[in-house]
Amino acid sequence: MDSRAVVASFLACWRVQDLEMSLGHLSPDVVYTLHNGPDAEPFSGSHQGIEACRELGYKVLAAFDYLDYDPTIVNAGTTVVQVHVRFRIRHRDSGHVIEGTQRSVFRVSGGRIVSIDIFEDSARIEAFIQLLTHREVITNPRASVDGLHDTATEAGTMLERVFGRVAQRAPGRR
Repeated sequence: MDSRAVVASFLACWRVQDLEMSLGHLSPDVVYTLHNGPDAEPFSGSHQGIEACRELGYKVLAAFDYLDYDPTIVNAGTTVVQVHVRFRIRHRDSGHVIEGTQRSVFRVSGGRIVSIDIFEDSARIEAFIQLLTHREVITNPRASVDGLHDTATEAGTMLERVFGRVAQRAPGRR
């Protein structure tokens, strides 16, 4: 198989969340790198070898439900294949959904993928992961609504004081 066919087959397996079939396309010493910042742990950094990729893959599948995964090969050379992916995933525990795009660069040698580099909006991914890890469960929704009303009233009073003072100081304004 040429590099394009290898990557297309890998993507087809991942699209249906068949991790074991996906892993069959990888070189034993594959390097899989998610170019996200440290705040996106454990979904960032480099993972070397099939076992590390298997562990990461099962973490991803345990944490997220893939609602949409639409990869498009945008460029394929002899050894390098570039892919654009549109995705929409839901965090299984919280129900939060994130959608976006990512760019992937696959390197292929001897009919196997030897490296995968995933590039996406790191700040957005990190913020989403932080949202998931700092989520508070609201046990009394009415108290939350009342609290929002109190906060809005306080904010309105503060703005009135600030802008009222500005308006009083502005020449020609009453």
